[in-house]
Parts: sequence; C-alpha cells; structure tokens
Amino acid sequence: MGDAHAAADLADGLISADAMSAEYRTAFLAAAREWFAPARFWYKEDDDAKDVAVDRAEDLDRWLSIVYSNRALVTQFDDGETVWPDIGYRPTSSASMPSVVAGMLKALDVHTGHSVLEVGTGTGWNAALLTEIVGETGRVSSVEIDPVVADQARRNLDAAGYGTVETVVADAAIGVSGSSRFDRIIATAGVHVGQFPYAWVEAVKPGGVIVAPMRADMASGPLVRFVVNEDGTATGHAVPWLQVGFMDMRTHRVPAADLGVLQWDDPAADLTDTDLAPWVPLLADDHRWPIAVALSDCRYDVWERTDDRPHGVAWLCHVLSGSWASVVPAGDDRYAVRQYGPRRLWDEAEAAYRWWQRRGQPPLSVWRWTITPEQQSITLDGLDEE
Repeated sequence: MGDAHAAADLADGLISADAMSAEYRTAFLAAAREWFAPARFWYKEDDDAKDVAVDRAEDLDRWLSIVYSNRALVTQFDDGETVWPDIGYRPTSSASMPSVVAGMLKALDVHTGHSVLEVGTGTGWNAALLTEIVGETGRVSSVEIDPVVADQARRNLDAAGYGTVETVVADAAIGVSGSSRFDRIIATAGVHVGQFPYAWVEAVKPGGVIVAPMRADMASGPLVRFVVNEDGTATGHAVPWLQVGFMDMRTHRVPAADLGVLQWDDPAADLTDTDLAPWVPLLADDHRWPIAVALSDCRYDVWERTDDRPHGVAWLCHVLSGSWASVVPAGDDRYAVRQYGPRRLWDEAEAAYRWWQRRGQPPLSVWRWTITPEQQSITLDGLDEE
C-alpha cells in the first residue's frame, strides 16, 4: 500500500482545484504514484527552476513529498544517454504532472467497461489508473517506443498488481497492431500538426474518442479531443481547461535551431519596419497559435536584454531553407525587421497574426481539427475564412 494520506491529499487537492473529476478519486488512491516513480529522477521545484536530481535512498521523506506533489518527474534524458545525476539536454521520458494526468482523463471521458489504448507507457502509472477506471470488464493496452522504458513499466505494473495491462514495444506513429477496435485512445506524447496517425482513427469505434497533445514547431499546448465519425473521419477541438507541453513523439522530433550563430543586425538581411510589437504574438499561447499554424515548420525564440544589447530580439527561423527574421525595437513604437533567405518569415507571421486579429482573436478552443484518410486541416469554427 502506498502512502494513503499523501495520495488522498494529492487527489483532494486536484479535485478542489477543479483539475480532476471526483469520480476518478478512487483510482488515484488505489494506484499509488510512488509504485511507479523510479528511485532516481529529476524534477523542477517551480516552472522556471533548473532540474534537480533526486534519490530515494538519500532522503525518503523528500522523495515521497516530491512524488506526491503536482510536479512532473523526468525519468530519462536524451533517450537514456545521460546518466543520473547528470542533467541532459532533452527530456525524453517522464511521469506527467498529476493535474495533467487527471485533466487528460477528464477529456478522455473514460468509464467502466471501456477498451483503451495508451500511446506512451512511460512509468506505467497512467495505464494503472485507466485499469482502475475501466474495471474488470474493460481492457487497457499500452504502446511504448523505448524498450528500456517499456520493460521498466512492465515490471512496475506487474509488481503493483496490474498484470492485465497489455504492453507492446512499437512505434505507434507508424500504426496500431491488432484487429480489435478501441473505445478510447490517449496519447502522452506531442503529435505534430499534419502528422496525426490516421491508423489511430481506424483503431477507434465510431463515436469513440482520441485525446492527443497537438503541436507545431513553434507551439505546443493544445490538448485536442477528437471524436471518430461514422464516415471514417475524426474532428476535434482543444479542451479549454488544460494546456499541456508534452515531449514530441520520437518520429516527430525536429532538430533545434542554432540561433546563436546568427547576427540579428546582419547587413546582408533585408531591412524593413513594422508597428507590430513581436512579444505578445510570439509569447502568448493563443496569440502564437495562428502563426504556428501558418509557419508550421518554423522555430522562434525571444532573447532578453543584455549589457551588450539593451533591447530584446525576437527571432523566427526556418532551418530547411536557411531563412530567418529578427525583430527589435526601433523607437517611436516602430520595430526594425531584418529578413534573410528565400522566405520572408516575419511577413508571413504578421499576415497570419493580422488575419487572426480581424476575426476577434478567437481562443485555441475555437480551432477545429479534421483528420481524414486524405488530408488533415485546422480551421476556425463559424468564422469567415479567407
């Protein structure tokens, strides 16, 4: 039995914060998070803090306190190449924040008797929660691309009494094996815009639900709830109560853009100006999303002021073509725009942003995702489109 008091405090706190449906409290108490947390992991004390290495053997009370906090636990960096306690470059496996887990279960709307496929087994905790919810008449299967992660999850599930969970080592982005169809699919890795696996739609019964974190190169966060239609399509909207930031599916990863090699005031770039300040369009989720959709294969960054540079710099970069744009304050509410390469990235970004503004700045929840066998699209519900 896990720490019952800590588990109850965590569940009750999530319910009080309206982050979890009360009907899932029993599952959170039955499937103790500590059974699935590794003895060693990394975590952040707050959103802006650096990762800290934690060892159960060194301080059990601290370990338990962190496990039962509303914090994500990083369980792997750099596909396992970084060894604890070193801090790696890219987190590649984790135990999600309990509030995120609970919010995704709420969006999934899973109940007793449902058959559920989970994409991304991780530590196995979410699969255990799903097993508690669907009960003996339900079925839970989980797919994990990393064999080391999958093996540990399998051991965690068996040790905790969840041997009925089917675990499969495979790349779910390629397809889903088996002939049976599911009532629900839940993905715990970011799915790139335009690359949603149609095989997931085929694997769900008409009327069934798929919950997946969607992302573009410039933005992550919309947790989209899809409903599978009788005609073999799926349509979805971002849930309004939860923003997420999941690691990419491994086959959807893109290399980081090395903006450090660029010169923001490079004289080789074309120089224009704008009255649109770049900070809000690039830093606010709802504002950045129309730009991310229009420039789905571009990256962005915002550099803060330094002693050598008394102003910030907003960057856009398209790695494939070598195009980039920098935007800096120029005085009198104007901003200097430098653009280099075959694409005029700031012009594209500003056009997309103005288009969104003219439509009343609709939130993420208004965008509609449509998945068909032939194409994938993102549109705005009920609004005139150009």
